[in-house]
Amino acid sequence: MLKNTFFYIIGIVFLMLAKIKNHLKGYASRSFNVSEVDKCIEYDINIVENWLSHLQKYTHDANYLAGKHVLELGPGDDLGIGLYLLSKGCSQYDACDVHDLMQYTPDSFYEQFFEKLAAINNQADIGFLKAQFIAAKQGNSSKLNYKVSHDFNLVSAFGEASVDLVFSQAAFECFDDIETTVSQLNVVCKSGAILLAEIDLQSHSRGIRDWDPNYIHRYPRWVYNLFWFRGIPNRLRPYQYKEAFERAGWTDISIVPLKKLDDLDKSYAGVYKDFADHKNQMDYLSIMFCARKG
Repeated sequence: MLKNTFFYIIGIVFLMLAKIKNHLKGYASRSFNVSEVDKCIEYDINIVENWLSHLQKYTHDANYLAGKHVLELGPGDDLGIGLYLLSKGCSQYDACDVHDLMQYTPDSFYEQFFEKLAAINNQADIGFLKAQFIAAKQGNSSKLNYKVSHDFNLVSAFGEASVDLVFSQAAFECFDDIETTVSQLNVVCKSGAILLAEIDLQSHSRGIRDWDPNYIHRYPRWVYNLFWFRGIPNRLRPYQYKEAFERAGWTDISIVPLKKLDDLDKSYAGVYKDFADHKNQMDYLSIMFCARKG
């Protein structure tokens, strides 16, 4: 009991610090700076390779990406993921974010990214990829289509029934209204489109997530909302994502835990009553969520 009280109080401090940091510095999508170019490049490549590994397991098709129109939700700081997906064979890469984080990415990042890509894949058409990047940067028609939408309106950004494949990395847990997001995906996605999203269910505060990864679930909604800012984790659990997509007609839903707490009882210790039922799967800290549009 004493330990739970301690973490409850410490958690309030971290919620306050997170809100202050967001107010002063704005939203940050990664724990490292874009100036760490090598780290950023490795991050982008590893994210795509991880997606494609899970996509192959889900579709039983090693070449499923080929010719697909891809949409990424919450792309973060650079277009490296889009460029790498194009090099892997997708026909179009669209991306949407509420924050224009890419404005801070220097051209030197892309120069090193192209060098890295040429080194690991001698079949990659670097000239084509550079042309798409330049066109996108100049606001011209491009296979790289990056949109900033402060109201996250996917339909106005991308139109209807154009998308074959949706990817997302640690973004769904930051969406304020998951029902609206899913309903918009229903419009922009073709029938049979696949969504693959890694969802981080735990605290995003690095100073406490190793000690108490579920601390954000210790509080009633009214307390948590005192520290609300755009991008704060929405605290939705796996079953809630599943139900939201099922209500919208999505099928073949797969939820694969990527990181779990070993001690099931410990994962529920001190959580608020709304999260105490075992349907919340509080031992799940991150998941890969896959679904198919009906």
